[in-house]
Amino acid sequence: MLQSENHADVSEPQDSLRVRLRSTSFARTGSRVLAGLVVYLVLTTAFIGWERRQLFNAVAEIERIHLHEENQHALNFSVSHAILEVNEHSDTENLKRSAELLALELDTVVSRLNMANDPTGELATEAAKLTRFSARLQNMPSHALIGELRESLHQLVLTLDRLTVGIHSQKQGVSSDYRTIFHRMTIELFVLMALGVAILAGISGLFFRDLSRDIGAVMQRAGEIVRGYRGEPLVVTRADELGDLMVAVNEMEAELKSREAQLELGRQQRFHTEKMAAVGSLAAAVAHEINNPLAAIVGLAEDMVSQRDGGGHRGRRADDQIDLILDQARRVMTISRQLGEFSLQRPLEPTFIDLNSLVKSTCTFISFDKRFRGVTLSQDLAADLPALFVVSDHIVQVLMNLLINAADALEGKEGAAEIIVRTRRDEVSVLLTVEDNGPGIASEHLGKVFDTHFTTKPPGRGSGLGLSVCRSLLQEDGGEIVAESVYGRGASIRVKLPIPDQTEER
Repeated sequence: MLQSENHADVSEPQDSLRVRLRSTSFARTGSRVLAGLVVYLVLTTAFIGWERRQLFNAVAEIERIHLHEENQHALNFSVSHAILEVNEHSDTENLKRSAELLALELDTVVSRLNMANDPTGELATEAAKLTRFSARLQNMPSHALIGELRESLHQLVLTLDRLTVGIHSQKQGVSSDYRTIFHRMTIELFVLMALGVAILAGISGLFFRDLSRDIGAVMQRAGEIVRGYRGEPLVVTRADELGDLMVAVNEMEAELKSREAQLELGRQQRFHTEKMAAVGSLAAAVAHEINNPLAAIVGLAEDMVSQRDGGGHRGRRADDQIDLILDQARRVMTISRQLGEFSLQRPLEPTFIDLNSLVKSTCTFISFDKRFRGVTLSQDLAADLPALFVVSDHIVQVLMNLLINAADALEGKEGAAEIIVRTRRDEVSVLLTVEDNGPGIASEHLGKVFDTHFTTKPPGRGSGLGLSVCRSLLQEDGGEIVAESVYGRGASIRVKLPIPDQTEER
C-alpha cells in the first residue's frame, strides 16, 4: 500500500546527541604526556645518577690507590736510602756515631711504614722489627747488628716489591672498571635518549594522526551538512574539545533536520488548510446551488408517492420512476450534505468527534479523486465506538494520506483493486485500519516507512513526509500508528487512538 513518504517524529528529542563525553581535554592530554615525560626523565636521571655514583666511586678508588702508590714509592725510596746508609756504615770504625745515624734513618722508615695503608699488617710487623733494631743499635752498636739490619732491610724491600705489584694490579683493575662503567654509561645514555625521542615521536605521531583524521571527518561532515546531508550522526570517537565539536556538529545536523521537518510540516499543513478551504468553498457553493432544486424535487416526489398511496392509480412504470426520482434525489442531498460537512472549517483544538461519521465523509469526498477510479473503496465500521477527544482535522488529514498512499500503491494493479477502511475498539483504544490488496511493503523498507524523507515513490511523486506527518499529528492526540505488510499480499496501516476515559485514568 505505501510507497510513501515517511518521517521520524520531528519533535523527537536529540538527547543521545547532546551527551557530553568530555572527560579529557587537549590541555589535560598535554599535561599527562608532560607528566609521563617528567616521570621518564626522573627515572632516567635516577638510573644515570646511580651509574655516575658507580663511576665516581671508581674515580675515588683510583685516587685512593694512586695516593697509596705514591706513599708506597716514598716508602720504597726511604728503605732504599736506609740500605745505602747501612752499606755505607757497615765498615765504620765509629760505631756509636754510625749507630746514631742509622737509628735516625730507621726512625724515618718506621714513620713511613706506620703511615702506609696495609690491611695485611705486614708493614706494621716490619715497623716493629725496625724499631727494635733502632733500640739495639743505640744500646749496643756492632758490625754484626748492622749486618742483620742489612738483611732485614733487604727482606723489607722484597715485601715492599710484592705490595707494590699488588697495588699496581689493583690500580689496573679499578681503571678497567672505570672504563667499563664509563662506556656502559655512555651507551645507556644514548639508548635512553633515543628511546625517549622515539616514545615522544610515537605518541605525537599517533596523537596528530588521530587528530588530523578526526578533524578531516568533522570538516567533511560539516560540508556534507551544508550540501543537505541529514543521515546518521557523526560517530563521536573522542572525549576532548574535538569530541565536543563532533557533538556540536551532530546537534547542528539534528537541529537543522528538525527545523526543516517542522518547516515542511508547516508547509504541508498550510497547503492542507488552503486546499481544504478551497474544497470547502467549492462544496459549499455546490451544496447551495443544488439543495433548493433538490428540495423541490424531493417534495414533488413525496407528493406523488402520497397520491399513489392514497388510492390514485398509477402505472408500474410511473411508480418506478417516482421511487427512482426520490431515491436519487435523497442520494444527491446526502452527498451535498457530506461535502458541506467536509468543507467546514474545523477547530485545531481537541473536541469530541464521531470517528465513523468522519470516516464516511472523508471516504465520500476522497472517492471523487481520479486515483480512485477502478478502486473499490469499502467501509467496515463498528457500531459501538465511543466519542474520541482529538483534533478532527488531524484525523481527516491522516486518513486522507493513508487513502491516497493506498490508491498510489494500487496504480497499475491487474485484477480487482480494493481498499477497506475498518474501525474497531478494544479495552483502552479505538482502532482505525486502512488495508489494501496492493504489492505490499518490502521487509527491508517496513522499518523505515516512518523515517524522515524516506519514500519509494518516483522523483516528483512524494516528499517522504506523508507518514511522518501522520505520526506527528497522531502523537499530538496521544495516538499511535503501525505499518504491517506481507510483501506481494498488500499492506495494512493501523491507527490507535485512546478512549478519553481511559486516558484520564492513566
